[in-house]
Amino acid sequence: MDLLGKTNHLVRQLYRTAYSTPVEDFKDVCFDLVAELFQIDSGTWITRCEREIPFYEQDSFTYRLPAGFMEHYHHLATVSTQVHQVFGVMLGNLGKTLDILDVVPEEEWFGSDMYKLYCEAFNLHHSLMTVTVNPLNQAMNIVTFARHDPLRRFTEEEKQAKEFLVPNLIEAMRINILNSFRQGKGDNTAYRAVLDRYGNFIEAEEGFMNLLNEYQLIREQKLQLDLQADQLDYRIGPLRLSFQNYNGLLYTEVHMAPIEERLGERKLAICRCLLEGKSNKEIARELEIAPNTVNNHLKEIFKALNVSRRHQAIAYLMRQNSLLKTV
Repeated sequence: MDLLGKTNHLVRQLYRTAYSTPVEDFKDVCFDLVAELFQIDSGTWITRCEREIPFYEQDSFTYRLPAGFMEHYHHLATVSTQVHQVFGVMLGNLGKTLDILDVVPEEEWFGSDMYKLYCEAFNLHHSLMTVTVNPLNQAMNIVTFARHDPLRRFTEEEKQAKEFLVPNLIEAMRINILNSFRQGKGDNTAYRAVLDRYGNFIEAEEGFMNLLNEYQLIREQKLQLDLQADQLDYRIGPLRLSFQNYNGLLYTEVHMAPIEERLGERKLAICRCLLEGKSNKEIARELEIAPNTVNNHLKEIFKALNVSRRHQAIAYLMRQNSLLKTV
């Protein structure tokens, strides 16, 4: 089987992996599979939206590379300039896989500061680079394969196979994220999203966006909180937001305060009636209030639960064990 055929087989493995691997381990597991097929020694996979900010350890997944690799070039002015020039070329060739020698002529490359002071310091002699940008949310994926043996250059066949692989790699990551949302449904008081470290959305549940927009925490599709620490918790009114950084992807949950803290006794009584299947007239009769008052309470309950319909409110309330115990 030729390399493209083997890459097809690898793609099937990646999609299976997307459903069985925790989100925090996904990129590492993918690169283990990729390294075996492409015979690479190291690599990187950066997922973020910001283009002008330098690359940092906290933004990045690195594979078989030492700590400090991503930031080593920051204090080297000529290297920093050359890194951003190469990155600019890649942005002009979105979706294409290029060898560094496609970007910089061979004689110029091996004599450059970027090679002598940066790549050679980490034994990176040959690399294949691919950059993609999602037009819907501007999420950028930068995927690099590297070899440490100066005699083992990448072939044209390997470039073509990687160019085919990368879009599938990114889609498998998306499936992995969405699957992690579904698996997290055991906690029914939370909505989930994945962001980059600068607050840009990679993926998000609709409820997450609705809830944070209601509290004016999103502006121009960007979360308006400081997310520069590795592990964060924020409390804003009845909301609790928690963040965990997995190689530059911030897995984010927003929790609402318990329903008993958000609703008064009268509204809780109406909620219990909803769980018993009572109509508005029956609720009004039981609680000895006017039907219009029931309607007004229901509107406020729907808003507090972040739902728009009666059946959605009942489904939400069914998951509240504390309320069910009283029904």
